[in-house]
Amino acid sequence: MWAKNRHILQFLFLTGLLAAWMVYEHQTTPKTGFVIIQEVYNGFEMKKEIEQKYINVKTARDRILDSLNLDLKTIAKKIEDEQQKNQNTIATFNIKREDFLQRKQTYEEDNAALTKQYDQEILIQINQYIKDFGEENHYTYVFGNDGNGSLMYAVSTKDITKEVIEFINARYNGKN
Repeated sequence: MWAKNRHILQFLFLTGLLAAWMVYEHQTTPKTGFVIIQEVYNGFEMKKEIEQKYINVKTARDRILDSLNLDLKTIAKKIEDEQQKNQNTIATFNIKREDFLQRKQTYEEDNAALTKQYDQEILIQINQYIKDFGEENHYTYVFGNDGNGSLMYAVSTKDITKEVIEFINARYNGKN
């Protein structure tokens, strides 16, 4: 009887030890995942909203430049058609051309600065939301796969891109 109980106790002891080891391994193994950064960036609703703002600003600036350019073409045609060149018309053309070129350069610089500012705002928000996602879902590491070689390979089961996009959009829309 004692021998039979001894085997049962040994079995229970080993089973408990195995269970404790499995719990320990589960608790100490870091939870990791990765996101495809470009997909997160493109799937982020804030990016889509800001992109529309940028398009509106750029379109308005392009309309102004188109109008100025049309005005320049009209004056140039007038100068070309005149038998005797009118100095006032030529002076007006030169002034308007200079204004056009300055505005075009200013708009290009402003568009580039606006793009950089918007990108910075979007990335700051994405980084904060991914940090929140990692904390709330108990990740030790969330890697970014951006194609520059920092993450050369990962099993697809560790790809949490879609989960992160859903999370950041919910957070952005105040649902989380």
